[in-house]
Amino acid sequence: MTPLRRRMVDDMTLRNFTPATIEAYVRCVARFARHFRSSPDLLGPEQVRAYLLHLLQERHVSLSYYKLTRCALRFFYRETLGRDDVPQSLAPVKQPVAEPLH
Repeated sequence: MTPLRRRMVDDMTLRNFTPATIEAYVRCVARFARHFRSSPDLLGPEQVRAYLLHLLQERHVSLSYYKLTRCALRFFYRETLGRDDVPQSLAPVKQPVAEPLH
């Protein structure tokens, strides 16, 4: 395990995240890094934005997967790296309104 991944896991453990959440967040950040073939701490707001757009427009992921990834990246940059520049660029996606059944 890389020191950066260990630090993220430790940060989530200190905040009492469940093991399933820890695993999911680590997996999301790892996929993000793999997408750009770079360590996530070397990437910034533009790459995060491009990746989230990629998930929605090209991979057509579910809204829940998109939100999970957004939250994982926000946690990673804000809590693990102590960077505030990336989380500000992660606007929540608007939920589609369900039509009432008649």
